Amino acid sequence: MSVVLGPALMSIGDLFHPPESWDPNIQVAILEGSATRWYAAHLLLFIGTLVFIPGILELTRLGASRNPRSAYGARILMVMSVGALSAVFVFEMLLGRFVSEIADHALAVALLETFQSAPVFAVLLPALLAFFGGTALFVFSLAPLAAPLRWPAFALSLGAVLIFGEIVLAQVLLSQIGNILIFLAGIGFARVLLRAHGDVPAI
Repeated sequence: MSVVLGPALMSIGDLFHPPESWDPNIQVAILEGSATRWYAAHLLLFIGTLVFIPGILELTRLGASRNPRSAYGARILMVMSVGALSAVFVFEMLLGRFVSEIADHALAVALLETFQSAPVFAVLLPALLAFFGGTALFVFSLAPLAAPLRWPAFALSLGAVLIFGEIVLAQVLLSQIGNILIFLAGIGFARVLLRAHGDVPAI
């Protein structure tokens, strides 16, 4: 349930996410016309991330049956990334509410610039990148990829690459596609996990 529901919530949140920009002035200007939408999108992303935690533990347990060291490393990195992602999403929620209630462009820009500054964002960055390292280790832990695991592993990998591209380029479309791919991967992995417990027949 967690493997499917967590990415589903994140996909829904990202689908109505307003455009993004690394330029604080441009970003705040965008928020001034869509602050409520921005808040709701990041609220769903935050909840989806938390809901996905049991799924991370179960998926890495699946990998541990093949490659314990890689799966354990994946578990550590992915759980670490949850903390950083949650911090980012909560700040984005705060920013949305700040723009909506305070309605002061200069103060909102200053707040965003402070978050993007090295003393704050540089500390978060390694933990954010841990998600991508953990995903790579998790897929590696599944090797050799049996047929039921092949397409979910590919979808998860491609989804992670697209989300990384969104972070670098500030193009929301990339993360929208990426989250949908991770949601589809979650469905595939859920079927594998259920079959492992004897809850659904093999196809």
